[in-house]
Order: sequence, then structure tokens, then C-alpha cells
Amino acid sequence: MIDIHNFEEIRPYADNEVNDVVNGIAQLDFFTPLTTKIFPDQNQDTIREIFCNNHSIKEFQQNVIYPVLKKIISESSKGISQLGFDRLNKNTAYLFISNHHDIILDPSILNMALHERELDTTEVAIGDNLMQTKWIRDLAKLNKSFIVNRTPSLKQAYYISNRLSNYIKYTIHDRNRSVWIAQREGRAKDGNDVTQVSLLKMLAFGGDTDKCEYLKTLNILPVSMSYEYDPCDILKVKESIEKENNKAYSKKKDDDLKSMVTGLTGYKGRINITLGNLLDKEFDDIILHDSAKDRFSSLAATIDEQIQSSIKLWPTNFIAYDILMNDQKYSDQYTQEEKEHFIENYEKKIESAGLENTDAKIRMLSIYANPLKNKIRLTGFNT
Repeated sequence: MIDIHNFEEIRPYADNEVNDVVNGIAQLDFFTPLTTKIFPDQNQDTIREIFCNNHSIKEFQQNVIYPVLKKIISESSKGISQLGFDRLNKNTAYLFISNHHDIILDPSILNMALHERELDTTEVAIGDNLMQTKWIRDLAKLNKSFIVNRTPSLKQAYYISNRLSNYIKYTIHDRNRSVWIAQREGRAKDGNDVTQVSLLKMLAFGGDTDKCEYLKTLNILPVSMSYEYDPCDILKVKESIEKENNKAYSKKKDDDLKSMVTGLTGYKGRINITLGNLLDKEFDDIILHDSAKDRFSSLAATIDEQIQSSIKLWPTNFIAYDILMNDQKYSDQYTQEEKEHFIENYEKKIESAGLENTDAKIRMLSIYANPLKNKIRLTGFNT
């Protein structure tokens, strides 16, 4: 039997906690400057009243989170296309396993799409490394996020994984609420969307007997997120170079916050979210593998195939591929103007980051080319 008291440290806020938390945030020094920047044409007293007059998570998401995200996306993108939502059952709780390119937007765009269809939003797994301050942690927990301990000690690892797995089980099975979780720890820095087997092993902790049968009950549904332009591309390139050149590399304290802000406000072009198919009969084949190791690997490959094969490709993907391959194979998928703009964009970023004398160009192009490479490998994609 699951002891829900074990979840106190990681769970989102409950409805009866919301009003005290929002009023506390509204008293902080940064509140007025921040809201003025987001909504410069609105009266601050009105904004404060809207913010403070929330008494449930649903109200907070509807009155605060949704309008802010809509505004940010309208100002930093050309809009969002959506596929696969017609297959959702409003009475079913899903485990959405998503590729991970942007810290905040990946789960937020899914929840926006669900909200607009009058479906319940998901709870969101978020790493404790992103919780730099109490107010960020408060906002995350107000937005139905639960906390994932990213750096447990060896002694704590089993307990942390078991607690997290049981929380997800409790949320889906007992509360009938959907969960979003990234397919890997941290964002894909090179455009390769690959599921970590360790994630699936963690999820399986919640199963008492057959792990495959248990994982099937979580209603796993893969999600493909795709951005025409990744605002954080140069940050990912810089981090990958620094890691390779410095084995003792560790992120600076504000690196994740910088990535969150850049991802939210930076230009993204067009965005697509595609929901895959519920994993069901696939488990019949997965269970045929003799060893648990092979079963987990097979499940990871199944998720990867759905995510990689259904990802939306943009001109930037085709341009990057042709440049890397020194080819014109996909030149019918973009215009010369689009190509020149893409080249100018990444050359300016590389120069601004002081990375001209590195392999930054190859790394940058790979971020955009790898989704196409994966699609070619899986489907023989050919326009």
C-alpha cells in the first residue's frame, strides 16, 4: 500500500494551499517589475488582483499561467500546430513521455493544448536543479509540477527512485491524473531524441510483479515536440564543447535559469506537438524478450521510434542536413532566402559566443540535422 505522506517533499501544491502561496509571491520585490515587463499595457493593480484572487490550481493555471504562455508564444513564435489530440480519452490518465528540447515549453505546450480542449492538464516532472529559488519552486508547484531529485547520493538513490515511481503510480492509478515526463534527464543537446533506459527502470519500481504488465497500465503515450528554431541552440553547443574540453565541468548556478528565460523569450519560428499512439499491443512483443534488460531496451526503442518518426520537420532541418552532407538532396524543402537566414543566424550566434575556432558549426548543424537523420533511418524518409 502506498503511503502518500512520503510525497510531501515532492508533490505539487494542493488547492487549499494556493491562495497563501500566490499572495506570498505577490509581496516579493520582483513581482511588479516582472509583471510590468510581461504586461506593460495593463494596470498593475488589476494584475495583482487577478494573481492573488486564485484559490485552486485550476484557477491559477487558467487565470495566470495560460494567459502568460499565450502572450509569450505569440511574441516569440509563428504559432503551434497540433496532431493526435483527437485520440485522447478524457476519462483516461496517461503517462506522456516526451522528447525534451525546452525546459519549460515542452510540457507547457502540451498543457496549453489540453486546456484548450477542456481536458485536465498534466502533472509535470521537473528536476530539483531547476528550483534555484523558493519563488521558482512555488510557481512550479502551483503549476502542477512535482520535484525530481537529480543528484541523490548512492545511499539515497533507491529510495528516491522508489518514491518517484510510486508517486507517478499514485497519480495515474489512484487519482486518475495524467503525468508528463521527459524521455531523458536533461534536454537533448544534439537533437537526438533517445529514451534513457534508467527512466523506464525507475518507472517500473511501482510494479509489484511483472514489470512489463505494470508499465502497460501507466498508459504510456509518446510525445514529439518540434521547434523550427531552438533559442537555446548556441547554449547547448557551448555546454557540449565545455564538457568535452573540461572533464570536471559543472554548470554555473544560473545556467539553467538562463536557459529557461532564453527558451521562453527567444525566437522559435513554427512549433509542432504531435501525440503518438498509446503503447498497448507493443508490450506483447516486448514481453517476448528473455531478460529484463532486453525488455527495457526494447521499450525504449519503441518509444524512440514513435517520437523520432512522427517529429515535424522544418526547413531548418533540411538546410542543416544538406550543409552537413555537402549536398542539395532536400533543396526543394526550403528557399534560398530561408537558407541564407539560417546560415546568418547560426554564424552570428557562434561569433557572439566566441566559438569561431571550434567545431561549433558542426555541433550547431547537428542539432537541426539529427531529427531528419533519425527519420531517414527509421522510415527511409524521402520527399
